[in-house]
Amino acid sequence: MAKSYSTMIFLLFALIITVQIATINAAETPEVICKVTINDLMLCLPAVMGKRPPKPTPDCCAVLRKADLQCMCNQKSELGKFGISPEAAMNLPKQCKIKVPDGC
Repeated sequence: MAKSYSTMIFLLFALIITVQIATINAAETPEVICKVTINDLMLCLPAVMGKRPPKPTPDCCAVLRKADLQCMCNQKSELGKFGISPEAAMNLPKQCKIKVPDGC
């Protein structure tokens, strides 16, 4: 009985460690929106904030080239609540010389 008890304790300990590792890994994985991570999108943040935002950086343009722009167009109504100018956000592809999807 002592052997099965210690085996059960070991298995419980192993399960707890596995759950902790999975939780840590999940917390480190950035959220993906429209095929790019939030961390990548942060590179474009200066170009869409404020009254006179600067031009997008080459790194921001590289992010936009990877993004699903139609998906981004569908999300534009949500941008204002994050302090992002929808107009500035919709100008980014043009400033980066990226074709904008029809109807965007």
